[in-house]
Amino acid sequence: MKHTFVLLKNAYGTEEMRKVWTEENMVQKWLDMEVAITKAKAEVGIITWEQANGIIEKSSVKYLTPQMIAEVKAGAAHLIVSFIKAFAKMCKPWGEWYHVGPTTQDILDTGLVLQLREAYTILMRQLRELEDALCDMAITHKDTVMMGRTHGQHAVPLTWGFKCAIWAGAVRDTITRFKELAPRLFQANISAAVGARNTFAYLVGPEKAEKIQDIVSRELGLYRPVMDIHQRPDRYAEFVNTIAECMMNLSQMSLEIRELQKTELQEVEEPFDSKEQYSSSTMPNKRNPEPSEWVRGLSACIRGAAQAVNEICMQHERDATRMAAEFGMIPEACLNFSAALKTCIFNMRGLRVKPENMRRNLYATKDIAMAELVLMGLYKKLGGQKVTAHTWVHDISMAAFDNGTTLREEIKKHPEASKLLTDEEIIELTNPETYVGTAPLQAVRMVEYIKQQRKLDQEALAEVAVTLE
Repeated sequence: MKHTFVLLKNAYGTEEMRKVWTEENMVQKWLDMEVAITKAKAEVGIITWEQANGIIEKSSVKYLTPQMIAEVKAGAAHLIVSFIKAFAKMCKPWGEWYHVGPTTQDILDTGLVLQLREAYTILMRQLRELEDALCDMAITHKDTVMMGRTHGQHAVPLTWGFKCAIWAGAVRDTITRFKELAPRLFQANISAAVGARNTFAYLVGPEKAEKIQDIVSRELGLYRPVMDIHQRPDRYAEFVNTIAECMMNLSQMSLEIRELQKTELQEVEEPFDSKEQYSSSTMPNKRNPEPSEWVRGLSACIRGAAQAVNEICMQHERDATRMAAEFGMIPEACLNFSAALKTCIFNMRGLRVKPENMRRNLYATKDIAMAELVLMGLYKKLGGQKVTAHTWVHDISMAAFDNGTTLREEIKKHPEASKLLTDEEIIELTNPETYVGTAPLQAVRMVEYIKQQRKLDQEALAEVAVTLE
């Protein structure tokens, strides 16, 4: 897995996220699940509290390491059987009463959910940090005018703060989706071989068998599923797809930073340490936007992980086909997403915005990009004849392009338009620095909306013990 790399590990993940996806933490989560089951079994009378306490006391990776399990697995060839046998060998005599009733999938599924809760907490904190950085940028530059571009060409002006507010809104939508999926993802499942809790019902009856699920959910601080969820890998798919959706927006943001950092534009620039940092092995002058480029690459990796999870399709009640995707791709998606978020936070906290270059580029096509406002001006003068006004301004704009002149010059040459617009009106209609519509207002409105939503985040996640601060 990529998080075992030395040279590239921080490119594919973060230190905090790597700790979540170690084998030690995975085994500890299996142990935590077994502790919850053990307490439940003691509470309903399947085992004694003396037996339960003997098991609980040794339920730590301090006593049961991945290496101990691996030694058993070399012969047993089954992950959870090896886990059980290794525990029983280590925890005598109490190990004889270990894992009475549940099935492998109960331990794997709920253990994975416990790891995901830790990963989710990290990602939510990172998302909120990025959101905060974008909101700061949006307010600081709500009035910083720049040229908007469509199809790679000048369109009409907007503001840099407006663009940042759009990205902040996209991050907020991801946070909202994360909150919405929490009750579906963070569920404890203890339902035995085929989901019907047959073993527990046989041992203590149906009512107490259902109570075991209640106790396990309570002990782990997870939601109780309405019924068995062994056949519901869509819960994991929703999580990974939400990450992939967010990466679509982070890729867009990173691409925009790369584009605006082009030598010809130089409107923004990623943080760069001029004393220590290099961008080329042969061109010492280069200051490449490599962090933003890497985000785009991580986006492709995450979409691949999402596709793998989406492809899970099990036979009958369940089989092992899910495990490769769940245990291989979900950790990688979390690691890659954490790395991408860290990079985006770094970029937005340290981004150099260059208003002087934005203003310069407003006039890169002289005043031709103000054709829309000229159109609106003539529309009003003509009393609502939009098609006529559009035709006139098209002709004027093409003449300016072809002749290397300005709209102002060509308007004055136009036989009809020149009669309707005064010199003062022409100057006003071709000034790009005041034609930003409601861009500043929308930026402020988005930031205010986000501030209100942020107050609700912690409360929404209290039931699954996720702490955001």
